[in-house]
Amino acid sequence: MKSKPGRKRPPEGARYPAWKILDEWEDGKSSLESIRERDFAHSSLSARDRALVTELTQGVVRHRLLLDHRIDALLDKPKNHLPEPVRILLRLGIYQIIFLHKIPIHAAVNEIVRATKGTRYAGFAPLVNAVLRRASIAPQTPMPDHGRDPGGHMSLVNSMPRWLVDRLITQWGIPETRRILQATNHPGPLTIRVNTLRTDRNSLLEELVSLGLPARPGHISADAIVIERGIAPLTLSPFREGHCTVQDEGAQLIAPLLDPKPGEIMVDACAAPGGKAGHLAQIMGGRGSVIAVDRNPGRLRMTRQALSRLGIDSVRLLAADVRSFPRIFASPPDKILLDAPCSGTGVLRRHPEGKWRKDPEGIINLVRLQNDLLRAAGACLAPGGKLLYTTCSILQEENEEVVTRFLESADFMLEDFKIRCGDMDASLFTPRGELRTWPHLHNCDGFYAAMLVKN
Repeated sequence: MKSKPGRKRPPEGARYPAWKILDEWEDGKSSLESIRERDFAHSSLSARDRALVTELTQGVVRHRLLLDHRIDALLDKPKNHLPEPVRILLRLGIYQIIFLHKIPIHAAVNEIVRATKGTRYAGFAPLVNAVLRRASIAPQTPMPDHGRDPGGHMSLVNSMPRWLVDRLITQWGIPETRRILQATNHPGPLTIRVNTLRTDRNSLLEELVSLGLPARPGHISADAIVIERGIAPLTLSPFREGHCTVQDEGAQLIAPLLDPKPGEIMVDACAAPGGKAGHLAQIMGGRGSVIAVDRNPGRLRMTRQALSRLGIDSVRLLAADVRSFPRIFASPPDKILLDAPCSGTGVLRRHPEGKWRKDPEGIINLVRLQNDLLRAAGACLAPGGKLLYTTCSILQEENEEVVTRFLESADFMLEDFKIRCGDMDASLFTPRGELRTWPHLHNCDGFYAAMLVKN
């Protein structure tokens, strides 16, 4: 890319693009992944630099609170003296010093200083250089004492908002919260679901191993394959040919819970980007009717593209709000999968930016929406119809409490998955029989599912 007349050419390498992506992400208008993909589409970065940009941007967002704690301890002047874009440069540098041990510290410092000089904040290069060199030799910054303030300690060490840590401690206790947070701070592996309409797991495993990939079968889903090394799915020929799709192993457990049968009418509410709708169609062998509903037409187009790549044509797309379901369906569907909008606290290891995009008030609003969607979906089912309520949250107020409130006000009963799925690991189920997966117990994202049967 040619530099504009009168302006410096941006520095080569990964640090400047990483800074630019993080600087835009701080505006809160776009997701980190979408900004990064757009930047990659218009850049000439090598595969190695793209991998480093991904590592830097994900890592800085994941450990943002801890990095800021370290920066503030190293600054001579008050922290409000520092412009946010300069703080991002310091986060990038200190992240490398603390976490990326394969990069020599002097190289990490020099590259960040060079990137600083290529920004409109070049005058801060001496400060950036001084702080990073101090960080490389200074002792670790003191943390709150775990015994006196366990919430404060775990919040900083794991870079998790204090309100969320306190809520997890209240719901799950200190030891369990510590394990949850530690697992959440480790990026999950690439997990794919075999498209059994085109191949089988053993054949796909052999193909992946022949490509030199460290692939192994999943341990809780019969269709899962785990690839331990980070790789872009689009670079895999089996992915491009529609032999698989990316889906966390916990998410792969959801659609089979509905036990879809050929000929049944299934509705996937809040369906985009279509992973679970495609899985329902796959289980039915393409011999049934799946209606994928989402209120966002743009996301439905993405769903269509994903299903087309897998060769799935039995899914009908419908742009609608779930709250209008009672008016939409003249004939009640057999089963509804309601993948409700939620806090996403169960998928933070893959989407760490979610830590900084949620707050307690937002959770309250989400719970109201979940209650509304559940009532609307339940109203259009015939007696005996099944409604599977699921979220990717680990907070009880979005899961057990929503279901309990619904059961108290509607003529439904809760099905006990432990009875029907007795061959599965008992740790996957709550005491009253809902499904719950955990990053620290099952090495997958945190999902919750409850089957509600209309009396």
